[in-house]
Amino acid sequence: MTRKGLLGFVVTSLLASPLACAAEPGAADPKDPGDPSGHANPMHGVTLTSAASRQDVPVSPPAGTTTLVLTVATIHNPSSQAFSLAASLAITGGASEEAIGSITPFPATQPGSFVLTLPEPARKALARGGQLVLRLTLQPIAADRPLTEPLRVTVGAPAWR
Repeated sequence: MTRKGLLGFVVTSLLASPLACAAEPGAADPKDPGDPSGHANPMHGVTLTSAASRQDVPVSPPAGTTTLVLTVATIHNPSSQAFSLAASLAITGGASEEAIGSITPFPATQPGSFVLTLPEPARKALARGGQLVLRLTLQPIAADRPLTEPLRVTVGAPAWR
């Protein structure tokens, strides 16, 4: 191989390597339990729509949990309407609910994983125990822009850390 040919090969290889190794953001498997710590989790994915914008999912986070990882596995949003996904903890049959936080995919059609640090009130709710549910709610980005069909957001199993 000539010097010029070798230089071209090296430059091409160097430019292509990061592209070959880059993880493509995209759909995660909603059936994947998503919790590498091995803690059992009954949720294997829920789908929220503008018409059915809230789901309560029974959860049992491990003691000492400080973060929640939500994986938005798929988004079907042909109009690219902006939305947020709010997460909170509630005790089954109880009136109390503790906000964890919300995420807003951008662009509004791009799935991905999002890490939320549990605020102190949510950590205290975990410490009290009881039958907990993770409440997931699709929300419009602004009050004057209600969510419209078609909008489908599938969230994989939560990962607690």
